[in-house]
Amino acid sequence: MEYKKGSLCNEGKTKKIWDLIGTDGVVIVENQKAITAFDNPDFTKEFETKAIHSTNTTCRVFELMQKANIPMAYIDQISPTEFLAEKCTMIPLEVVARRFAVGSYLKRHPELSTGKNKMPHRFHQLVIEFFLKTTNGKLIIPEHGTILEGLDPKNGEEDPFISNPHEKGWHLSHPKKPSWDPDVSLEKTISAKRVLGNDFEAKIKDMEKILRKVFLILEGAWNTMGLRLIDMKIEFGITSNNELVVSDVIDNDSWRLRDADWQELSKESFRQGEELSEVEKKYGIVSSLVSQIRIPKQVLIFWKGSKNDPSPDLQIPYIDTDEVILSGHKSPRMSIARLNQIIGEYPDGGVIVAKVGRSNGLGPILAARTNWPVIAIPATVEETPEDIWSSIRMPSNAPLMTVWPEENAMLAAQNILAQKNPMLYMKRQLEIEEFDI
Repeated sequence: MEYKKGSLCNEGKTKKIWDLIGTDGVVIVENQKAITAFDNPDFTKEFETKAIHSTNTTCRVFELMQKANIPMAYIDQISPTEFLAEKCTMIPLEVVARRFAVGSYLKRHPELSTGKNKMPHRFHQLVIEFFLKTTNGKLIIPEHGTILEGLDPKNGEEDPFISNPHEKGWHLSHPKKPSWDPDVSLEKTISAKRVLGNDFEAKIKDMEKILRKVFLILEGAWNTMGLRLIDMKIEFGITSNNELVVSDVIDNDSWRLRDADWQELSKESFRQGEELSEVEKKYGIVSSLVSQIRIPKQVLIFWKGSKNDPSPDLQIPYIDTDEVILSGHKSPRMSIARLNQIIGEYPDGGVIVAKVGRSNGLGPILAARTNWPVIAIPATVEETPEDIWSSIRMPSNAPLMTVWPEENAMLAAQNILAQKNPMLYMKRQLEIEEFDI
């Protein structure tokens, strides 16, 4: 299909946005060759493959997010440097998620510095921050006029930090100064309603929730490749249907990404003055790796010896689940045959949770014949506590794990599968981090 560009809607150093002829509410996003730093034109450079790598990274990331039903403006990639997206009214905010204390956060919180050549401070729960997007020290919203002016970009006041985005009045602070600095306050407060509307509180909460999911999916994906997602920023827009969606791009400019040795793979290497040819190589590496991200086909098997034993809820998103009813004592050959069939169906692997009552024969039989994790739930432990020993005292080469109660066993199985599955990683990590909310 041929896509024809209409009028130019917006143009920046790194991309152009065009109306799509013949379609209402759809635009063409065209990436450019430029790479920028420090909001300073003197640092803007170009390399030939920048647009291609940025487009591929963005499209693959957005397609991954669509699989998690995260609302996206993205529609489809149409060329090596272009993709289609819903036309949005952009929200003038940069929303940032941080796993480690680096960059501007560390400047605002120097007390978290761990020193040179040491692992930066890691946040157990993601830190979410909001920054107001400004241009030349101003924010102009067409329907409201000039919202803010008088910031000094030369003094680093561009894109100020919003101290508490949940308040009606957003107090603006210097984005790189600690709270005790006498010049941290920019002495400016703007109305949240004028920027986001009367439902600003709901929008802020939704943006936080969406960003957490986006970050955790990517964190889980990069972890499978031995990489660390340090932090990232995204932008949001409002569609013609008044839906809040992730918009703009998510590419190698959007995050800090480091390898197992803490070497930078993202735009941060450009900011640090690395040779442009090396920066280009890193963009190519990241673009290639993001194309390899996939959702594995995994299974959680709930295996029990009797149909009379109750089963847990097996509706677990992002993985397959199945139930097997076969006794290890009474049907050992059928059990092994069924085990081999399951292993053959799932090359990405799985976990078997075996619920057993009296003398556990099923658990060790399965554990001795597969390298899949096998977790035993001692079903009768409350009535006859001594039954648990039949799940713990295993012979050699039968690495059966025993977890009780049943709910914890099912979560343990999901934790194991999440090590290869970014979607399940997101689900479990959200649940874990919510303990601290």
